[in-house]
Amino acid sequence: MSASKIVRVGVAGVGNMGVNHARIYAMLQGAQLAAVFDVDAVRAGEVAARYGGEPTASLEHFIALVDAASVAVPTSLHAAVARPLLESGRHCLVEKPLAATEADCVAMIEAAERGGSRLLVGHVERFNPAVEQLGRILESELPVFAVDTRRMSAASSRIDDVDVSTDLMVHDLDVVRWLVPGEVISVHARGVRVRHGTGYDYVSATLGFDSGAMATLTASRITPSKIRELHVTSELGFIRLDYMTQELCIFRQSREAARNRALAARGSYVLDLLTDQVLVRRNEPLVAELAHFLDVILREESPRVGAEDALDTMRLLWRVQHALH
Repeated sequence: MSASKIVRVGVAGVGNMGVNHARIYAMLQGAQLAAVFDVDAVRAGEVAARYGGEPTASLEHFIALVDAASVAVPTSLHAAVARPLLESGRHCLVEKPLAATEADCVAMIEAAERGGSRLLVGHVERFNPAVEQLGRILESELPVFAVDTRRMSAASSRIDDVDVSTDLMVHDLDVVRWLVPGEVISVHARGVRVRHGTGYDYVSATLGFDSGAMATLTASRITPSKIRELHVTSELGFIRLDYMTQELCIFRQSREAARNRALAARGSYVLDLLTDQVLVRRNEPLVAELAHFLDVILREESPRVGAEDALDTMRLLWRVQHALH
C-alpha cells in the first residue's frame, strides 16, 4: 500500500473506547473514517453523525466499507468480529486484551495469516510517553531489581464480562514484560470478590523472574480513588511513574552519602536524596497508537504490540488467574 494512500478505517463497537477511536480517526492524517459498526443501530448512527462515516449494524456491510478497523467490542466478542475482517484482508487493531481464551487468540492469528492482514493489539500504555521514556532509560541494561504497579478504580458498569485482572491488570503485565528482561518462573496471586458473576474485583500478584527480579502488581475496581502508578527499583535508583499525569521521577542517593550520614549522626540536617524529574513530552497515548497503526499499514512498519506478543501477555495473565484458584 502506497504511503500516500488514504486508509479507509472503521470502528467496530462504539462504547466508551470505540467512540474515542472514532474521534481520533476523524482527525488523523492518512485516515478516512469510512464506517461505524455497532449492533445498536441508533448508537452507530449517533457516533457517525458526530465524527463521520457510514453507520451500520451489519458486519458484512462494514467489512465492504473499510480497509482497516479498530475492534472495540466486548472482549468475549473479539474473535467473532475480528476473524471475518482479517480473513477478508482487512487490517485490525483489536483493543486489549487480544481475546478471552487461547483458542480465540490463535484463531485470530491464523485468520490474519490467511487474509494477509496485519493484526495489532491495543496495549495503549506502551504509547504513554512516560513509559516510552522509562524504556529508553532502562534499555542500557541497568539491572532492574523490583517493579511495583498499582491500577485502581471505583466500581464501574462499563466492563461486566471479565474480571479485574483481564480488565485492568493486563495493562501492567504487558508493560512489566516489556521492561523486565527474562522469563517469569513463579507466579503467586490473591484476590477478593465483591460483586457477583464477574470474578475477582481486587487482585494482587507477585511475579518472579529468572534474572532474580520481582514484580508486584495490584489491580482493583472497588477503590474510590483512581490510581495508575508504576515504581521501579533499579541500579539507577528508585523511579516513580504516573500513567495519568505522565510524570516520571528518579530518586537517587547523594554521592556524599557517607559524609551526610556522619553529619546526620551529629545532629545536622542534611539532604541525602537527589530527585530528577525527567522531561516528558506529553501526548494522548491513543492518538500515538492509532497513528502507529496507520504507519504499520502504509509504511509497513513492525507493530509495536503484535498478536504473538499480546498472546504471551495473555498466557501470563492466565497463569495469574490459575494462581488465584
